[in-house]
Amino acid sequence: MADAQASAASYFARNYPVLAIPVATDDSPGFREAQRAALFSLGAHFAQRNDPAIVTMPTGSGKTAVLQASAFLLRALRVLVVTPSRLVREQIYDDFRQLGVLKRLGAVPAALEAPAVFNADAKITDWEALRDYDVVVATPNSASPAVEGVPPPPADFFDLVLVDEAHHSPAFTWTELLKSFPNARRALFTATPYRRDELEIKGKFVFTYDLKRAYDDGVFGQISYVPVEGFGEGWEDRAIAVAAERQFLEDKAAGLQHRLMVRTDSKARATELLDAYEAVTKLKLKLVKSDHSVGHVKRILADLRSGQLDGIVCVNMLGEGFDLPNLKIAAIHTPHKSLAVTLQFIGRFARTSGQALGNATFIAAPSSIKVEAEKLYAQGAAWSEIVPNLSATRVLREERAREILDSFDPDRGHDPDIEEISLYGLTPYMHVKVWRLTEAVRIDETIEFPYGLNVVYSAVSEDFNTAVFVVRESKKVRWSEDERFTDLSNHLFVIHHNREKGFLFVCASKRQDGTYQRLSETITGRNLRGLSADTLNRVLLDLEDMKFYNIGMRNRASNSSAEQYLTKAGGSVERTIDPADARQYLRGHFFGGGTRDGVDITIGVSSASKIWQNSSARLFELVDWMDGLAERLASTRRVVTHSGLDLLSTGKDIDRLPARVFLADWDKEVYTRPWSVVVPGQQSLQLTSFDLVADHDGCTDHQVPVSIRGHGLDIRLIYDVRGEPHFSYRSGSDEIELERHGASCSLIDHLNERPLSFYTVDLGTVRGSEYHAPWNPEDAPFDPACVVPIDFKGGGVCINTEVGVAKNGRLSIFEFIEARLNAGTAPVIFFDHGSGEIADFIEIREMGDETEVEIYHCKSTKSAKPGARVVDAYEVIGQAIKSARWCGRKGIRAKIEARMTTGGGNRFRRGTFADVERLLARPKPPVFHITVVQPGFAGGKLTTELRQLMAGAHLHLRHADVTGFKVFASP
Repeated sequence: MADAQASAASYFARNYPVLAIPVATDDSPGFREAQRAALFSLGAHFAQRNDPAIVTMPTGSGKTAVLQASAFLLRALRVLVVTPSRLVREQIYDDFRQLGVLKRLGAVPAALEAPAVFNADAKITDWEALRDYDVVVATPNSASPAVEGVPPPPADFFDLVLVDEAHHSPAFTWTELLKSFPNARRALFTATPYRRDELEIKGKFVFTYDLKRAYDDGVFGQISYVPVEGFGEGWEDRAIAVAAERQFLEDKAAGLQHRLMVRTDSKARATELLDAYEAVTKLKLKLVKSDHSVGHVKRILADLRSGQLDGIVCVNMLGEGFDLPNLKIAAIHTPHKSLAVTLQFIGRFARTSGQALGNATFIAAPSSIKVEAEKLYAQGAAWSEIVPNLSATRVLREERAREILDSFDPDRGHDPDIEEISLYGLTPYMHVKVWRLTEAVRIDETIEFPYGLNVVYSAVSEDFNTAVFVVRESKKVRWSEDERFTDLSNHLFVIHHNREKGFLFVCASKRQDGTYQRLSETITGRNLRGLSADTLNRVLLDLEDMKFYNIGMRNRASNSSAEQYLTKAGGSVERTIDPADARQYLRGHFFGGGTRDGVDITIGVSSASKIWQNSSARLFELVDWMDGLAERLASTRRVVTHSGLDLLSTGKDIDRLPARVFLADWDKEVYTRPWSVVVPGQQSLQLTSFDLVADHDGCTDHQVPVSIRGHGLDIRLIYDVRGEPHFSYRSGSDEIELERHGASCSLIDHLNERPLSFYTVDLGTVRGSEYHAPWNPEDAPFDPACVVPIDFKGGGVCINTEVGVAKNGRLSIFEFIEARLNAGTAPVIFFDHGSGEIADFIEIREMGDETEVEIYHCKSTKSAKPGARVVDAYEVIGQAIKSARWCGRKGIRAKIEARMTTGGGNRFRRGTFADVERLLARPKPPVFHITVVQPGFAGGKLTTELRQLMAGAHLHLRHADVTGFKVFASP
């Protein structure tokens, strides 16, 4: 009650009834439309809320009138006006104590007594001494408790705080001052609601009047940029001075009362410039510096207004909040580095208020300084178009930021120490994992993070379908077993669901195997799909002038021991890709850049459904970026880069298998950085020690049964092309754990991070939900010479017995091949039948100075007679394709060494491991051949389907650096 009575008795409450809001016309003064809108917006905001209100109005558009009138409109008890500088403080103090601007506009009667206004021209040491004042005008240096010698003010001392040039408010002294009045209404006025350092100006945008609208409304006039060029070295300052004098005299001859400001950024430079102008012009100038007293500066400005001076040399002064409409010529010797300050500076010269004023002119040499607004100083820059648009774009950016960030609702149930986290201050790296959703999800439900990640902060925006999590991870240090020593790290996760296009994005600072997958499963269950290279390629839509710095190409023979992944790096590497590359390689990752809508961007894509841009962003920018990605990813338009990148196949997304699958193979990393299966009670064995089998007969249009067998295990899985994750256990299968170098993960997580490669019967490949069609038959013609007729029947072979003892005293296929090899002179014959085998037999021969390695894969047939049954080819051709993985000097040596202790018994039928090492160590790289032994083939009766399968396998092996391919068949 006491507060209400005090407010009612206040100066502004008593005189509120006399406040008028006259409308400005050509014949009478008053408030312009923008001023009235700003004033009413403040009233509406504070009628419902108490958070800070931000009013954006350019310098010279009438902020001072709005600032003064708001004290009446809000019937303030006591007002604090915060200004950035002493000079602006003096101007506001002088006008407020007379209500000068309000009386000139007819908003209050001319006879109205003025409020009691205190000018804090020194540090405030006793706040209680100011209780009789209605208004206190101060700078942060005189009023902020962050300044030594200034005591904290009473929290209820002011009920209205008006901040001029509020883009300074994130600074510490400003922040501490504003925090001192938590219950006061705070109105923040600024021409540029953004900062070069990107710190947040806290508050809600209630009204925005940008430079573009001010130009359209005639508040600001035309501005011209005059570039100064053609001067000799060291003569730039004098050339600008001569051009400035020329412009001043032209304006004066036209009857305009224009004044000149010479702008620089240091006191030493200012003195040099004053000497330069005295040397080459007759202009009457004086120097204004920050260490001059306010009285001295006022006297100089009075001389400037009266015409006794033509201009001033200024060091970073007379900028924010300063009002002198006659300043119309700017000689810029040192451009501002900040866009905000540049636009403010320009706006100060462009105002149209005042008598005998014309257009503003800016004189400068084309800038060599890299500033946000460097395009302003380009030859031919049309400032009247560029300046308003630059300002409007930046203001719209800030409004968009507030729209998005204000929509987040933080969860108050987490760590109280960081409940007040500023979302504006988050700068995630622009890197996302993307999935295509098959049904709608809600991201505002509780999300469970993988074990070890504890959520300490979360916030959800239902309007923008985005969730933000800060999680904390505690790990034991590597250098001690003492559990008291832990490393603590914090991670940021941003999860965004674009419902319209059906994509889920996860941006994470912790990008580790399994983290994405487990996190996504808690959001959606198992209704996600990764994106194919074809879909990911669409991020390049609408990019112009594309150049690529790094391109990855995957060998079509994905299991090759040769170069499986080729990376090209350097400037414009897309020009180095030719048709020969396209025949052997598929599209992998790429990183490059270009321009979109005139903005330079970088973009990177990996085949693991990840997209990145080589920069960090504010949270609101990240959300807009992800939505932009979704728009392009959902497009059906074709991307054409007009470069070699277009030659590389991207495959396509599928939701059903294009043909039956006959072969499965591990991801290449399983061979290069092997994981081991944790077998309870046994020594862990590498995944490659087990047989990987795709059940051809059990395939459907969507699923492939897969088994991992050997060493007492039979792990049964199912692959589903429609789902994500694609792999799951079949009923009855136990969970399997893998390990590598102390790290562990589940088999299912591993397979979903590194999917198996499936080969269809026409030798197309499927990985995840990405399909690559078979090679062009023209690239893989069938070579009849690869089929070698063998008289198995005459040799006494039972074509139905692969290994072991055949009936009726006949030979098994293994016995026949072993006898054939023993009849030769090869120094090494290695028998390797069993789980995880290289092949059934390996023969290593000396051929002059070369070493030849021939790998034999044997298979029986169920039929009584040889024929052309393609089913007899699937398993043995599949084994031949998979064995290409070991066709390299290091690979074959390591695999033979590992296999020597597997399965028991001596595997060498001739020679020793020392012979293997000797032969493989010869200077020339070994030459590899692969031979398929299938007596069930009748070489003279091969069908088109069987020929195509053999031809495709032959081409695949050639790409894998296998020199020879043969098929031993019956005549």
